[in-house]
Parts: sequence; C-alpha cells; structure tokens
Amino acid sequence: MKLRYFVEYVLFRLLIGFICFFSPSNSVKVGRFLGRLAFKVDRKHRRIAVDNLSMALGMAEEEAISFSSLVFENLGQTFAEFMQPHRYGRAYVLDNVHVEGLDNLIEAEKKGKGVLVLAAHIGNWELLGSALREHAGPVTVVYKKAKNPFVTEFIREARKGRGIDTIPHRNSARKILALLKKNETVGILLDQHATNKDAITADFFDIPAATNYGLALIALKTGAPVVPAFMVRDENGGYRCVYEKAIELDKGDDLQEDIKSATSRFNEILERLIRRYPEQWFWVHNRWKVKKYGRKKRRNRG
Repeated sequence: MKLRYFVEYVLFRLLIGFICFFSPSNSVKVGRFLGRLAFKVDRKHRRIAVDNLSMALGMAEEEAISFSSLVFENLGQTFAEFMQPHRYGRAYVLDNVHVEGLDNLIEAEKKGKGVLVLAAHIGNWELLGSALREHAGPVTVVYKKAKNPFVTEFIREARKGRGIDTIPHRNSARKILALLKKNETVGILLDQHATNKDAITADFFDIPAATNYGLALIALKTGAPVVPAFMVRDENGGYRCVYEKAIELDKGDDLQEDIKSATSRFNEILERLIRRYPEQWFWVHNRWKVKKYGRKKRRNRG
C-alpha cells in the first residue's frame, strides 16, 4: 500500500511539474484542458457528478453530463492555480480579488470570541484562505486528510508556506477552542460527507446528508460568530470574495435540537450559494452517502 501511495505521489509531482512548465496564464488553460481530459477518462467521478446533479438540481442525464464537463474544467483550473504561489500573495489578492461584506467580518471580530468561517469547496477555496489571512490576520483551516499521506503533506506544506495554518479535523475541537480564545479565525469547509461518529443527518438540496456537527457545537458552546464566506470566479477572470453577515443561532434548552437546527441552517446557506454558482462546486464528491433515502419532493429554492 505504501508503494502505491509513493507511485501516486511521483505521478502527482510529475503532473505539477508539467503544469508549472507553462507561464501562469497558459498553465490555467492547461489546467482546464486537464480537467476536460479527466472528465473523459475518470468514469467513476464523472458518474458521481452526473448522479449528484440529477438528484440535487433535477437535471436530465444529457444535461448533467454536459454540465459535469464544466465542473471538471473548474477543478482543473483550481488545481493549476494552486500550483502558482504568486496567486496567494498579498499583492495578487489586493489586485485581483473584489471584496464584498468585509464589514461583516470586522464586526464579528469585534466580539472578541474568535470567528468561525463557514466555507465550501467552491470557486477557488484555497484563495479564500489567503484572503482571510489578509483581512483577518492569523487564520487556521480545518482539513480532511487525503488518502495518500504524501499528497496530504505536500498540500499542508504549500498552505503553510502561504501563511495558512492547518489542523486535521479528527480530534480538532480542543485546538479550535484554543484559537478562538486568542480571537483568531478558523475556517471550516462543511460541504463534504461526514462519518457517523462526527455527523448528524440534515437535508442538503432536500436530500438527507451526513453533515459534521462540530461547527454548530463549537459555535453554540463558545458564542463565536459564524461568518459564511466564499471565493468565486467572476465573468472577467477575477474573483469575488464575499463575507456574509454572521449567522444568529437559536439557543434553547435542548442542545441536540440546537445543533440540528444550526447545522440545517448551515446547509441551507451552502445550498443557496451552490445554486448561484453550480458549475464551480465540487460535484465529484459523493456527498449523499445516506443510502438510499426516501427522497423528498424537491423545492425549487433560489
């Protein structure tokens, strides 16, 4: 198994070297091309994307297949961009990222309880971390380890070199609490399937989805504000970084019900975002592993 991981990592680094051989602008084009190529050859993830689009957005098979190619292109571009350190520096962020709602982040910081950022794998989520570093100071991102430990370490070191601290999601609560006590910012991407140990079931696109409840629990226990934030591509080739108003969470006498209510609200916010920019979301992930649900009738929420 370790040999397999090593071979995969060597191929991964060769791919990076190939992308970095080109100029920054051309490497992005190469990334999109590789995304289209992956769409053609990666039958497993193409099938996942098509099924997800059919379930969540009600697309017919042919439409879902065509739309999936755009999803793969975006992922290829994001990967190519991740290999370019200059895109994550202060000058690049200031020159290429249009920021909206910064006051929402500043107001949340003023509470002195730290800030929890609700994020998703949409647009260029890695660039969101760099924007947070510029706008909020020290920032730490909670991440899931890749299956390949060599790839995990490569990505962790790349983020560290760009001023982004990271902590693995397993047993992360104590570290998150320590960061919040120092009034720092912690980013949590909540749009992936969570294992039973860490999850509650909450609807996502009206489909039951195992969702990590840690963000809700920590927010309710500490009173730290939860600020939805995302980094999406605009039509001019730049980016929009949007900070929404902190979410007001309801607190009653039943903590479990409060957690379920908060997690459902988080999913609703992410769903609204994804519906606005569907081609930029990570549809290739098997988000709905709660099998096989009795599917509810979809509501066309805009």
